[in-house]
Parts: sequence; structure tokens; C-alpha cells
Amino acid sequence: MRLQRALGLLPLALLLLAWHLAVQAKVYPPVLLPPIAKVLAVFVDDLPTVVDHALSSIGRVIAGISCSFAVAVPLGLMIGRYRWLDLLTDWSIQIFRSVPPISLIPLAILFLGIGDKPAISLIFLSGLWPLLINTIFGVRGIERTLIKVARAARAAEFLVMKDIILPAALPAIFTGLRLAVGAGWLTVVTAEMIAVKSGLGYMILNAQLTFRSDLIIAGIIVIGAIGLLADQLVRLARSYVCRWQEGLTASPE
Repeated sequence: MRLQRALGLLPLALLLLAWHLAVQAKVYPPVLLPPIAKVLAVFVDDLPTVVDHALSSIGRVIAGISCSFAVAVPLGLMIGRYRWLDLLTDWSIQIFRSVPPISLIPLAILFLGIGDKPAISLIFLSGLWPLLINTIFGVRGIERTLIKVARAARAAEFLVMKDIILPAALPAIFTGLRLAVGAGWLTVVTAEMIAVKSGLGYMILNAQLTFRSDLIIAGIIVIGAIGLLADQLVRLARSYVCRWQEGLTASPE
């Protein structure tokens, strides 16, 4: 298993090799394509700057996705449970989820100004739809027999929602959370390039203006590393919360 996991590093190793060869062949001047050693030096010389901007981005994503989770999961449970609510909201959901959050940056700046508010609001929107839709489909995938048994036992609607619907929908909710975190991370970097004066997106844009390609690449590496870490944390939480599902679903061998 560890060997199989190590194979996941092969594409990265090939990318580093291609980078090194391109530098040695002087395909681009060093100001555009710096050596690997110069990029690594950023994590020593500019570490406080990178850490400060990374923490700013992480804080915005946590705030935005937390708000998305608090709104999308209860609403998704209700929409998935009650058909009349699904009929009432389906068209609106399909329309609004088709609008890229990035396209709303000008409006967000007009209404909320420059700072954390527009970025967090856009992250909220980017995470809302995958969480909402996955929660809805998670509820719809529940076996009807479970609901019929609960009705036969005259269980209260609240107990049905808490003890049957929510646990059964958790795997789909975590899938939506993984998608939401990824979408939120993409959104925050873009929003920081326009509407915020801190964060990794702002750092990368400012580095481009000062021809710091080493800092740009270092920022990209940090973005990818944090995105991978966030995804692994969600997967770890899912494996713990939904451990009852082990052995019931197909998984890669």
C-alpha cells in the first residue's frame, strides 16, 4: 500500500525533472523560469511573508465554507425530504449555481467594498452549491424501507431526520464538502488578486508586478500543498464519521 501511495509522487517527480531540464537548457531566462533552488530559498528568506499570506487565505476559506455548510446541509436535508420544497427551489438552484462566483467579484466589491467581506461571500457561494446538491441527492438515495419502518413505528419527523436521514446522507455530504473546499480554495485565490490586500492570491499578483517569479512559483506550490492537505483532512473526517460504510461500497483495489 505504501508503495502504491509513493507512485502518486511520480508525476511530481517528472514535473520537477522537466523543470530542471528546462532551466539547464535555458528555454526561458531565469527571471521567468528560476532554478528549483531559488524557489526553495523563498521558503527560507521570505517564510514569514508566505506564512502570513497563507494564514489569511486559510482563514477566509474556513469562514466561507463554514457558512456554506451551516446553510447548505440543513436546507439540502429539507429539500431532499420534502418534494414540495424541491419543486419550489429546483429552478432557482439550477440558475444560480450556473453563475461562476468569480463573475460576481465586481458586484461584491460594489456592495461590500475591499477586504475580507467580498472574498468570504464569494467563497460562501462557491461552496454552497456543491454542498447543497450533494446533500439533496444523499437524502434521495436513502432506501424507502427505512422511512416506511420509521413511519410504522410512529417515529416523530425530527427523529426520522436525525436518526435516519442525516446519518444515511453523511457520505454524500462529505463528498459535497470535498468539492466545496476545492471550489472555495480556487475562489479565494482569484478574489484576493482583485478584492483583497492580503493572502496568497494577492502575494502572487504583487510578485508578478515586481518580476519575482520565484515567489510566484512558491505561492503556487503552497496553494497546491494546502489544497491537498485540506482534501486529506476532509477524507480523514469522512472515514471516521462514516466508518460504518466500510465494506458496503465499492473501492479501488
